[in-house]
Amino acid sequence: MGQSGERWLLLHGTPLTPAVWDGVAAILRPGGPVLCPAVTPANEHDGQADLAARLAAALPPWPGPTHVVGHSFGGQVALDLALLARRHVATLTLLCSRDTPYPQFAAAADRLRSDQPVDVRAALRRWFTAAELARGGPVVDYARMCLRRADRRIWAAALDDIARYDRAGRVGTICVPVTLIAAELDQVSTPAAMTALADRLRRATLRVLPGAAHLTPFTDPAALVRLIPGAAGR
Repeated sequence: MGQSGERWLLLHGTPLTPAVWDGVAAILRPGGPVLCPAVTPANEHDGQADLAARLAAALPPWPGPTHVVGHSFGGQVALDLALLARRHVATLTLLCSRDTPYPQFAAAADRLRSDQPVDVRAALRRWFTAAELARGGPVVDYARMCLRRADRRIWAAALDDIARYDRAGRVGTICVPVTLIAAELDQVSTPAAMTALADRLRRATLRVLPGAAHLTPFTDPAALVRLIPGAAGR
């Protein structure tokens, strides 16, 4: 166990925490180390690139491949890591993420900074399907907790970063295999946006999850693991 040389780096979205990966990490861990760092922007102008640089500097040496997986904001950090430090990345998996700006999030960031109340129910309706919300469960409860406890300053900074993020002109230089996982009902990282990203990449495989919303993949960690390179058979 753990001798295959595989390693996974899992990067979460905002305002989530590394705990969103707990189910996935538990399945992957017998095959090798699983790293789930906190993805907290510190640079107000280009948080994704800053985080990628810090990760590249902090990653411990490893003799085998590292499979980098990022969700949403974490997917953009993963993309920047592949652009900045290709030696660290054997495969790249982007889950419900995009390489182009989403300007609508700038207004959401302003609302957070002005202490306007967070519409938790509306956010959950964007993140999960109606059936998932009706069933409830640990992932829905976790997401609700994150929304209620989020540091508004950090969340706003991440939303501003997503609003400005644009790597469309650079992703074509990425040579490693990239797996793109889109959710059919995602309102931000839409299947159309992820299809366009796939077209810009050299070695991309796109999978659209039917009837899924932004956080749906985390409700079934085993199914999600089966989509991640290096995790076959786990």
